[in-house]
Amino acid sequence: MKVIDKYILKNYLKKFIPAFIIIFFIFIIQTFWLYFDELAGKGLGAGVIFKFFLYYSPLILLNVMPLAILLAGIMSYGNMSEQSEFTAIKSMGISLTRSFKYTFIFIIILALLSFVFANTVVPYGNYKFSQLRRKISIKKPSVAIKQGIFNDLEDFNIYVREKYGPDKNQLKEVVIHQKVHGVPDKTIIAKTGVLKSLPSNQIIQLVLNDGFFYHDLTREQKKSKDRKQFPAMKTGFKKHIINIDISSLNNVDFNSSSSEAARKMNFIDLKKYADSTKKQIYENRENLSREILLRSQITELKKPQTSGKYKNINQILQDSTLLDKQEMHDLYSRAVNKADALKLYANRKLNYHNKKQTEKNRYIFKLNEKFAFPLAVIIMFLIGVPLGAIIRKGGYSTPIIFGIIIFLIYYIFNMFGKNAAEESKIPAWIGAWLSAFVLLPLGLFLTYKSANDHEFTFINNMISLFKEKVYFKYIKKKTGL
Repeated sequence: MKVIDKYILKNYLKKFIPAFIIIFFIFIIQTFWLYFDELAGKGLGAGVIFKFFLYYSPLILLNVMPLAILLAGIMSYGNMSEQSEFTAIKSMGISLTRSFKYTFIFIIILALLSFVFANTVVPYGNYKFSQLRRKISIKKPSVAIKQGIFNDLEDFNIYVREKYGPDKNQLKEVVIHQKVHGVPDKTIIAKTGVLKSLPSNQIIQLVLNDGFFYHDLTREQKKSKDRKQFPAMKTGFKKHIINIDISSLNNVDFNSSSSEAARKMNFIDLKKYADSTKKQIYENRENLSREILLRSQITELKKPQTSGKYKNINQILQDSTLLDKQEMHDLYSRAVNKADALKLYANRKLNYHNKKQTEKNRYIFKLNEKFAFPLAVIIMFLIGVPLGAIIRKGGYSTPIIFGIIIFLIYYIFNMFGKNAAEESKIPAWIGAWLSAFVLLPLGLFLTYKSANDHEFTFINNMISLFKEKVYFKYIKKKTGL
């Protein structure tokens, strides 16, 4: 490796590493706000929160890499072009493609490592992240009851004046309105109480001490005189236990099962599950065809032989010589009932087919995505380096603008491919490779143009327009930058 090669690689790494770290922490902050509702109010320790972001960070690292590579290429070569360093390099007889030879080798190694990372570390991180989310969702269920307000939990409306103790499970002055069919039916008042979490983590056991039941009897009394004379019943107790189902509080949306499962698999598992789902779809189709024949009492499909006497079913129904009116009505009713039952069965099988088809598409998409991502890493480099040499602008403002625009194009086509693949609008493998198919020609085109010193007047005009209309008019005036 020559001195100039070391200099170019070093210059690229100086831009890549800070860009990678900054973008990574931006994504971490975005993740925090995304899952804020799941973390807040659970009484979680710093260790649990650290694990939460640690398990999610492999996926963030994978998403950050293409953007960091793109920005590093634009900034490093834009800076060298702006300071005429790239002109000096070309005067030595070193072309653009030769100048990034060792940097390109570094990117290829990074792309291969990203495949291994996406196939091993990311599935494991997604698995641990999913498990931790479920644990957090049922962490300290006693926090479901807050003091000083009425808490609506299933059939109970609970008020606690004060919670105390090491685990905040000791209660003072408890008031409970128990509902029947959504209407308050019984009121329980107790001096003290204790919250206990059962091993299932789906039920809170509330132990009440020294209190009274107030049972509304007005709905049970038939006579108005009795309702006025005995409106309620009061019963005292020393100890009373209530089990409250809080499973609804733990229903965290973890996406659909197949989507969540696909994120936890390597490419071998994805291939196996895709083949298995494909087999299930075929068997479902065969079972549907067989069941239709059996329910129709048809053993073999034959071409119908028409005598020419009847042109449609209405003429047959109107012919009284075949069957009398009552027999025809009974026959017609049985046929309609059988057709309705067959329609319901077919719709149920169709829903199952659509569900399995979506699962198969997700597995195939994720399988191809693992191979498409390394190519996306290389494409971002092939776009970033020549684009930096063309725009000839270092710093952060211009490279970030172009970087965000290109990354948004990549992201939009990637999401479009994913959604279209899951809905079977396009083949799943095309959806996974769509963003690469779109951006690869752009990367090769920019590399060719830059290597042959072709000017891009459109890009230069856009930069000048941005500086004139936006930067000098608003940004520099207000910030002084």
